[in-house]
Amino acid sequence: MTDTSEIAINRAGAKGSSVPNRSGPPEAELMREELQSVIDSTDFARAPIMKRLLSFLVGETAAGRGDQLKAYSVAVDGLGRAPDYDARADSYPRVQVGRLRRMLDSYYRATAPVVGLRLTIPSGRYKVMLEAAQPEVGEPAPVPAIPFIPERPLVFGQQIALLLVLLLAGTVLVLQIVPMRTGPPIADRERPLVDLSAVEMASRSEFGSLLRARLLDGLSRSTMYDLRAVRPTGALDPHPRLASYRLSAELTSSDRPRLFLRLSSAAPERLVWSGDISLPKTGDPGGDALDHALAPAIATLGRVNGVIATHQLQGNSGRQAIGYSCLLLYHQYRKVRTDEELENVRSCVTNSLELNPNNAGLQAAAAQLAIEKMVSTRTDPRNRSTLLLTARRHSQIAASIDPFDAWTNAARARIALLRKSCPQAINFARRAAQLQPYDPTLLADTGTYLLGCDDILAESMIRRAIALDDNPEGRFYAPLLLLAISRDNRRIAQEALTRMAPPIVGRHGDFYLISASGYAMIGDLTQAKTAWAQLETSYPAIARDPKNLIERLGYTEQLQAKVIGHLREVRLTR
Repeated sequence: MTDTSEIAINRAGAKGSSVPNRSGPPEAELMREELQSVIDSTDFARAPIMKRLLSFLVGETAAGRGDQLKAYSVAVDGLGRAPDYDARADSYPRVQVGRLRRMLDSYYRATAPVVGLRLTIPSGRYKVMLEAAQPEVGEPAPVPAIPFIPERPLVFGQQIALLLVLLLAGTVLVLQIVPMRTGPPIADRERPLVDLSAVEMASRSEFGSLLRARLLDGLSRSTMYDLRAVRPTGALDPHPRLASYRLSAELTSSDRPRLFLRLSSAAPERLVWSGDISLPKTGDPGGDALDHALAPAIATLGRVNGVIATHQLQGNSGRQAIGYSCLLLYHQYRKVRTDEELENVRSCVTNSLELNPNNAGLQAAAAQLAIEKMVSTRTDPRNRSTLLLTARRHSQIAASIDPFDAWTNAARARIALLRKSCPQAINFARRAAQLQPYDPTLLADTGTYLLGCDDILAESMIRRAIALDDNPEGRFYAPLLLLAISRDNRRIAQEALTRMAPPIVGRHGDFYLISASGYAMIGDLTQAKTAWAQLETSYPAIARDPKNLIERLGYTEQLQAKVIGHLREVRLTR
């Protein structure tokens, strides 16, 4: 629980100014609400590093750790520098915090603080403070982000020529976009905006404020939407934008409280999803207990194949996708993994990056697609080193755009694993899971990468992915079975084999192959032969050469040897 007495608030302001006494949310919550307003602004939306840095500094200050902030922690935890960063030889955090101060000053020259107090970072410190906003006298109007001021008015002939050029450019762009299946292309669009209302409850309580802060923190980690905390009635939003969804939260007041969540679409207004969550006792709102209660709902809403992503994907059916729409289809492809969609997804990622190369998520997707092509048995081995370099280039660009993007760190972990650099792979995989601990797909990916380096956290990540998964096929038990095979653990293998089922969609070949190896390991020859017979019937090419599929899936050499070894022991393959 946040101890608001530890948070220093600078109330001095200008001479003679005063800050009114406030009731209601604690000061730490005021700081978080003001943070949300700032990072929702246009300038900060275009500066992801500054957005992440400010969020980190405010989070540490609000948690009472502002006085302990040092250059090293700001560089490593706040700016994504490597753990071997030398604060004595590199002034990077001081330079970036200086830039952040200037961005805050520029923001408050144009925008009044929502809570009446502005965020500030005193010179020579990293701790964030709240201070009274001071009106700027004689300040010029803010300069538009992309000004266009022609030197002289265009005459009629020039206007016609300009119109023809624009029409020609638009025609060329349309012709470059090939339909994915059928239907006209759709333009790139923003991620949908989700408005999170204040937690409604019978009586205002500190537990309600803590609950809202936890929801804000968890839901804001998703890349499938933008999240906005709805301000009190009557407060003006300095950056108005129509929301696509509204998430309401109602908390019952009792020793065993319950939280009721309702997600509704805005146009037309319809109920999309609802959830009923049993919370820990208000007198014992421990961090782990509250996270355990909220995590499934946060995952259901924010995961890449969750409620909002699926709802958005329905509007993409049968159309070529660009930008955010392409990311939706990319993550859908990673779930179903059908060959007929692969080239379409590759095409949309390539086209999207040509239009907007400064999208970290798309760069990370391009890195993963290059890796999949590299490990494919259909790829000429002579081209694999080039594809690995391509993947590294995309991942490095993604990291330069946003080092705090979880999918970027996951891609970097996979590349490091392929390069046999386990220290880097472990570092990137763990960081990815810390940045997004509510997406089971990402957790299963990072757990598999850690498995390749025999890291102790591999099992816990895979099990968290299983716990957060709500799909009927139990798709994340396959990584758990791989872990069991890698460790020769029959108990875990039995658990995974009992609960995993063939995927509803997508390829089944890898499922039957790994199942046969798992059953062979635990000595169940009947089930091993049954799984192998399914493989021979449905995927004879894989049955003839299973090693090719295992190599294409990108498993480590040690894991490949164990999978094939168990099959050879029971004479299912040579």
